[in-house]
This record gives sequence, structure tokens and C-alpha cells, in this order.
Amino acid sequence: MLLRSNPSPRDEVGTRIEICIVNVEVMFLRPRIKGIRIWRPSPQEASEAAEKFNFGEKSQSLYLVSSGGFHGFIVGGRPSWREAVRGFDDETLFDFGQEWPPGPEVSWGHVE
Repeated sequence: MLLRSNPSPRDEVGTRIEICIVNVEVMFLRPRIKGIRIWRPSPQEASEAAEKFNFGEKSQSLYLVSSGGFHGFIVGGRPSWREAVRGFDDETLFDFGQEWPPGPEVSWGHVE
């Protein structure tokens, strides 16, 4: 799954942030999110979510998501993020055919 923030089409260039999550098994997200926070839950948060949504063993792959008053989740691989100045129609920052690590114009990391 790829989540992407794009600069406004009116801007020639701006910062794009992309979050890639592989092996997504289940998720609860809105189709449009303004601002996002993704984190590994505390043991208590994981237990509450596992009980509420019946995750069972999958709670080890649980990431919580919030945006304003919205609270959701993703069960999948560890989220990775990349950020760089890009135009609206430029290619994804997660082109796995590109050199690794990316050049100095790209910031990147993982959700801890």
C-alpha cells in the first residue's frame, strides 16, 4: 500500500511524502487524510485494538493511525517513508529499480 501526499497541482514543485506498507492484511483508513501520524502501539493500545477488532496473533503487525479526530489502524509490514521535492506528476519515490540508498535530495526512514 502506498500513501502519498502531493503538492498542489498549482505548485510547480513542492514536498512529497510517501509511506509504503507491504503485506497489508487489514486496514481501517479514510480515503483522504489531512495530516497523519502512524505509530507502533503500546502494549495496552495493542491489547485494546486486538480485542476490539479480533486481531489475535496479528497484533504484532499492528500500526495505529490518527488524523485530527480520526483513529484507524493498519495490520501489515513495517511502514517506510520517503520525502523529497517533487512535481505533482513526477514518479513515485518508491521506485525499487532506483539506487539504494536514495540520493541526498531524499529523506527516508521507518516507523519505529
